[in-house]
Amino acid sequence: MYLKDNGHGITDDSLKFWKEHKNSIGKVTHVEVAEEGLLLEDRTENGITYPIEYNFVAFGRNGAIFLSGCNCGYLGTGPHGTAKILVELGLDKNKAERVIGQKTIHYDALVNEVK
Repeated sequence: MYLKDNGHGITDDSLKFWKEHKNSIGKVTHVEVAEEGLLLEDRTENGITYPIEYNFVAFGRNGAIFLSGCNCGYLGTGPHGTAKILVELGLDKNKAERVIGQKTIHYDALVNEVK
């Protein structure tokens, strides 16, 4: 099961989507986050192909959740949304806030470690 938010890149919308659907994917095993986005698929509209980018993906035992409004690499709302989720998943708040400035994040939720 793969669940995706609306793709509009709005942090509050992504956090709401996370809250509503996080239990659907089972225990989270790891999280991948990127500043620029994770190119996952293409979509075609009016004969033109556009890349769909999601900056955040949480993998669980039963699927994954893709969020467009949570990212990293700067001091905006998107990275702060990512930090909120990482704290919820068990990462210490100080460590979560430090990863905000990283260009990419790999969080192993099973061992509670950021790489």
